[in-house]
Amino acid sequence: MKNINLIVLTVILVGCAQKEEKTATMLTSSIQEQLQITAEDRLAIKNIIDIQSKSGNFEEREKIWSEDARWLQAFGRVFHGKDTITSFEKRLHSNAGYAASFISVRRDPEIKFLRPDVVVVHQYHEREGQVINEVVAPTRRINTTYIITKENGTWLLRDKV
Repeated sequence: MKNINLIVLTVILVGCAQKEEKTATMLTSSIQEQLQITAEDRLAIKNIIDIQSKSGNFEEREKIWSEDARWLQAFGRVFHGKDTITSFEKRLHSNAGYAASFISVRRDPEIKFLRPDVVVVHQYHEREGQVINEVVAPTRRINTTYIITKENGTWLLRDKV
């Protein structure tokens, strides 16, 4: 009788283990299918980062922000909304102290897709020669984090810190 109970218990355990393995395999396949990131998506993200970090074309820069975007900039000010952000960017770039500065180091962005429609990007750069309150600031070592989402087929910058 003990042997029969042992055999039945073994069959049940093996059956459960096989079902669990099949479920885990199906779940992994489902996640991989959902995370099909295209080359076009990667290119769009890199383009947004290039525009944000290198372009002086403000019409181009305005197109990459979502309407309800937020930017927490290096000096603690928070800007809400595409219009507010682009207005500040224009003033910043026309400031003589900022215009005198330059990027001496820029690392490639680290791009992490959280979902097929949500990306987090980290980028490091160093800015030298910026004049703040008539004093040349020490080299600024800046780590920036971007949250970019795909809305109606278009990638937009939603948050920059």
